[in-house]
Amino acid sequence: MSDFLSRFNGGELIGLVAVAGGLLCAIVGILSGSWQKVRKAEIAAALKQDMLNRGMSAEDIRTVMEAGGNRFGRSCRTRLTHV
Repeated sequence: MSDFLSRFNGGELIGLVAVAGGLLCAIVGILSGSWQKVRKAEIAAALKQDMLNRGMSAEDIRTVMEAGGNRFGRSCRTRLTHV
């Protein structure tokens, strides 16, 4: 490993670390965003399954899911844009 690193001068090594770090940050961001979507879908599916097990109708489930939508996020965005 030290043989590989000794081929570079200081500036090249900094550039290599910067590029590798940027790529690593991008990959981590993409993976975490995908993981977040998967977890939200799993949670929504578990909630729907629980409501089905309790005997709720499809219309009731739809009403609950729509009522619990991004209500908090919308109100915050509305307040921020009107300030």
